[in-house]
Amino acid sequence: MKLYSYQILLLFIAILFCGNLKAQTLVNNDSELQAAISNASAGSEIVLSNGVWTNVQISINKNGTAANPVILRAENVGQVFIEGNSNIQLGGNYIFFKGFVFQNPSSLVSSGDRIDPIIAFRDASNNECNNCVVNNIKIDSYNGTSTQATDTFKWVIVYGQNNEISHSSFVGKYGIGSIINDNRNDTNPDYTKIHHNYFASRTPVGVVNELNDQDAIRIGNSSTSLSDSYTEVYDNLFYDWSGEVEIISNKSGKNKYYNNTFSDYQGTLTLRHGNGSEVFNNYFFANNNLLSGGVRVIGEDHKIYNNYFEGVNSLKPSGSKTNTAGGINITNGRPDSELNGYYQVKNATIVNNTFVNCDYGVRIGTKVKSDLTLAPENIILANNIMLNTSISAYDLQTNPIGSSVSEGNINQNGNWDLTNGTNNNQTVSADLLETGTGFYRISSASAAVNSGVGNYSFLSDDILGGTRDSNFDAGAEELNSNGKNFPYKVEDVGEKIGFLSGESNRLSTSVNEINYAISGGTLNFYINSNINWTVSENADWLELNTLSGSDNETIEITASENNSGSLRTATITVSENDGTLTATIIVNQSIDAFSIDDAVSITDLTVTGVGTQDPNIPENTLDDIDDTRWSANSSDGSAYLTYDLQCKRTVTSVKIYFHKGNSRSSSFKIATSNDNVTYTDVTNVLTSSGTTVGFEDFPLPSNTEVRYVRVFGYGNSEGSGWNSYEEVQVFGDENCASLSVKDNSLQEIGVVLYPIPTNTNFLNIKSQTEKIGQVEVFDIHGKSLIKKNINQLLGKIEVGFLSSGIYIIKVRDVFSRFIKN
Repeated sequence: MKLYSYQILLLFIAILFCGNLKAQTLVNNDSELQAAISNASAGSEIVLSNGVWTNVQISINKNGTAANPVILRAENVGQVFIEGNSNIQLGGNYIFFKGFVFQNPSSLVSSGDRIDPIIAFRDASNNECNNCVVNNIKIDSYNGTSTQATDTFKWVIVYGQNNEISHSSFVGKYGIGSIINDNRNDTNPDYTKIHHNYFASRTPVGVVNELNDQDAIRIGNSSTSLSDSYTEVYDNLFYDWSGEVEIISNKSGKNKYYNNTFSDYQGTLTLRHGNGSEVFNNYFFANNNLLSGGVRVIGEDHKIYNNYFEGVNSLKPSGSKTNTAGGINITNGRPDSELNGYYQVKNATIVNNTFVNCDYGVRIGTKVKSDLTLAPENIILANNIMLNTSISAYDLQTNPIGSSVSEGNINQNGNWDLTNGTNNNQTVSADLLETGTGFYRISSASAAVNSGVGNYSFLSDDILGGTRDSNFDAGAEELNSNGKNFPYKVEDVGEKIGFLSGESNRLSTSVNEINYAISGGTLNFYINSNINWTVSENADWLELNTLSGSDNETIEITASENNSGSLRTATITVSENDGTLTATIIVNQSIDAFSIDDAVSITDLTVTGVGTQDPNIPENTLDDIDDTRWSANSSDGSAYLTYDLQCKRTVTSVKIYFHKGNSRSSSFKIATSNDNVTYTDVTNVLTSSGTTVGFEDFPLPSNTEVRYVRVFGYGNSEGSGWNSYEEVQVFGDENCASLSVKDNSLQEIGVVLYPIPTNTNFLNIKSQTEKIGQVEVFDIHGKSLIKKNINQLLGKIEVGFLSSGIYIIKVRDVFSRFIKN
């Protein structure tokens, strides 16, 4: 009956999802706007009428859902103009803000040398926004007065998690302050996505790099830089750009920058703070502008690959050279660096990049301060190609240390600090690259063809998004890869990127977990999307009513009855056609509820004993041989047996075969635990009959789900402290109990797992606040497979021996899932 009611409820929810839940309200003035905001709920759509809106002050804190966000949008894109002193503050969950043009600012208020941001991902009460989207907006020269130029004015400031800024144009910034600042005011990963945007025509205060904080994007700050953000910045165009040396300022870990184009600019993409970021598949066309570079590297474990650099120039406006530029610039570090200083570069992998018409290609060991004395350590520089470098293709200012290697690099028409013929490094006289549409291309005559050395699992594609051969080429492009990811141009604004390009792609599901009873049946979930997609499952006991579709749709899943005798688990995957967006749902199906009548002897366990034991009597109480026994002297419970059931199980009783059970009674009690540290008594002190030769049965309270069972000894009726058991058996459910798992629960305690899914031999674990402690891995049935204590903030566990599937991990009594491919 309960299952039937549950299915009816889900069907009702699915019907609601199918319907149009959006309550659309057209507002024409501020009072109507504020009323609509006050009355908004999940599915509300507030539409601002066409025209000019002045001094707009929005502070919203509402909770939408993935299927039914709260939307604030323009009546028609490009026909709603927000002017004057306007601020947008978004708080809550699933708030979408789109379609507006910000222009003609006036009367902006400076307070403490700061101007409030135009858009903030938190409301006036500092409630952050999560899963929120700013899409298809334009901010056009929305600046303070000339006297406010040195007041910090950030156009968009990001707080919260899983937020997105996409398909927008940011043009004409003047004055101090980032265009987009992901503030990261705590150490939790924020998973921001910034993509398909246009950043253009920034002019510096004074000359370029005269003042800091004139970047386009900043992810984090020095105080949180050693924590991971997992932000992705991709498919953006930066054009006609001049501010400071950092166009993008990376100040956190595990971020990705890819498929971006930088054109006619000054500055660099700077990995200023933080570790483990990746920069790949980007185009840099500096047009020989002063103080222009490519990627500047500081910190540990970065990967820079498949990037194209053309026309970078290290000259300052003063005529001297800067040590911050070059195609790729690997700096020295500072001993015992403070958080806002310069950490040593370690374990950087810089492979398969292309440099054309640059003054410097790769620079190693540069200094901007005299106390930067730590040389880069364990650096891989491989398969990079350099054409027509005017000063040095490979500028070695400080020799890297450790296991550093330079191999497979190729140079034409330029000097370099490498020895030709060593480690497959070579200089060629011709045909390295040829002119092509938009950038220099590889040809069949190039020495780069099939010359790649080393093995890099991440190097499966080239800069164009085409597939690399196993015998791969040097440089950013693979010959005849047939990729389509060409550089962005200004002509693409309004079509592929930037404002007026339309709504960004989205794909999500209404749930991330579905649970079936043993009898199976049909349940539903909802796909929230604006793209074409396919859906699949990996279990023969599931059936989907459709395998493909587009936009929003409700999917039926039918599960057969579970006669397997164990919990069944499967994964449903929804994937973007010819794209990268995916969403997954874990499907669980239970087995019959366990009853005492079904109890069996649990044999998958180990036993240990504690106490003053008779040395002549073997400790063995699980061998079915009744003349071997465990005996220990204790009258106060200090002697005990502990049974590790290997996983959490439902236990119904403990049976004990007492030594001399027909001539004396024994006193004992039973306690249980899930961590082998804290035990809970499940019986009082009990006394055996004293008249029985054989097992006596001692039932436990119902629904006792435990990992450890302990029997404490309190002596016997003969007046001695001895407790002697010839055999002990634990009865209950042979199957492991399912674990209570909450998705993203580890993130809530500041613990991150990576890579997820993992196809490597190790799963990395990082804690932001305290030592990791004990880590335990279970299979999906709850059986313990791995147990390890990690007494530091960063560690790893070996998972290479695990077969492909879903596993459960426990850290600090919190459970989460991971997938092993």
